[in-house]
Amino acid sequence: MTDKPHDEPSPDPSDRPPLADQIRAKMDEYEIDRHLNELATTLEHAVRQGMQRAGEFAHEHRGDIERLFEKAAGAVDRRTDGRHADTIQQMRGSLERGVDKIADQRTDETPDDTDGQPGDVPPSHG
Repeated sequence: MTDKPHDEPSPDPSDRPPLADQIRAKMDEYEIDRHLNELATTLEHAVRQGMQRAGEFAHEHRGDIERLFEKAAGAVDRRTDGRHADTIQQMRGSLERGVDKIADQRTDETPDDTDGQPGDVPPSHG
């Protein structure tokens, strides 16, 4: 004696669409692709804007950054009695090249690698 009426058919799992089809239908229903594209566009814009601002900062404060590198290199050189002078110079060169790459990401009034659109960032060559 069960509480279930005998005239109701039991659900057959083979009557349902495959799980992948169910997931795809829900993704379509909630427009997941559109939302992901909007998110990607927003993130891309934020990254470009952040790189431009970092480039502007690096360009405007280049002298301060060089003085900081000089001070740090001098301090390490003094503490190691010059034993690592070559390594310090190599690291300093790498850091300066990195700052140059960041500074190149700023937007100029005279764009060189862009099509002249405000907010364009030249592609990275690294």
